[in-house]
Amino acid sequence: MITPFAPGLSAKAADRALKEASAAEDQARKCAVLWFGEILRRGLFRELGYSSMPQYARRELAYSETRIGDFMRLVRKLEQLPAVKAALPEIGYTKAREIVRVASPRTEARWVDEARTKTRSELVAKVKRVKARSRRPAAALFETGDEPALAAETPVRISMDLTPEQFARWEAVWERLCQQGASGDRAEVLLAALHDAAETACDKKNYSQITPRGVVRPPVQIHVHNCPDCGKSEVHGRALGPADRERVQCDAVVSKPGKRATSTIPPRTRREVPARDRHRCQAPGCGRRRFLEVHHRTPRAQGGANEAGNLVTLCASCHRLWHEKRMSRNPNDIGCTPPTK
Repeated sequence: MITPFAPGLSAKAADRALKEASAAEDQARKCAVLWFGEILRRGLFRELGYSSMPQYARRELAYSETRIGDFMRLVRKLEQLPAVKAALPEIGYTKAREIVRVASPRTEARWVDEARTKTRSELVAKVKRVKARSRRPAAALFETGDEPALAAETPVRISMDLTPEQFARWEAVWERLCQQGASGDRAEVLLAALHDAAETACDKKNYSQITPRGVVRPPVQIHVHNCPDCGKSEVHGRALGPADRERVQCDAVVSKPGKRATSTIPPRTRREVPARDRHRCQAPGCGRRRFLEVHHRTPRAQGGANEAGNLVTLCASCHRLWHEKRMSRNPNDIGCTPPTK
């Protein structure tokens, strides 16, 4: 029950009325986000005569562009974070909006617990600290405790300023990619496009590196630094999460000071497996041809061999997802579980 506004109330009465209104506002926003997501997910805006959710929200709800953007981002994040979505009626809109900025599928349950036990101001402060840690240089990556572990799993957001003309070009390029069938994670689509552009530039300038044995290596290599004492890994001063660290060890060249570099998979086998799989990701329904990696069906730590029968080609996204699910002890509930041959 909300107390109707009436001027001249006592301080306690005004305080109580404001808190009632604020609680009701948060409850209304929770419901609005869930209904917004339902209409978006099921495409119900089409039945209402609109071609897109933003068009529906502008015309029927009178939402501003900022509010539409906030709701679209939150709804999409909640679809990726089912634990946060399930807890939304309990933790509220404002706390959910904070934790989706830093939560990942591996950390969402911990962030929901934080939202349950902390006030909004305490939660905002922790989110801010964790985001700052996620961008720290390597010196901060070997700290212990809860926040560094959360920071290692926090998505890193990249932003850039464009002129109106550049933004128009960006929209035109994105539209062209969509018309050609590009779909899914925008980050992966963008990386794939940059990869193609880099490959074209390297082909024109002959940047490919030819080893003495005639094996062509890619012009760009990613160096992962692993601490032999604590086992933590980092790339360009940023920590790798457990799933990415395990994934990298599947298919890598290991270099130790004073010793010859060795491959985790023999080079001949490393060439045979992608060729056998026709240079496509073998996860059901994927088929990507870019950023391909070789994965051990049975991990080497569990006795898996570096034989073609134990190896399968996966793209980086499916490979990461497989390791995330394996580490959560539920590898069979995802569509990209490597097929058995």
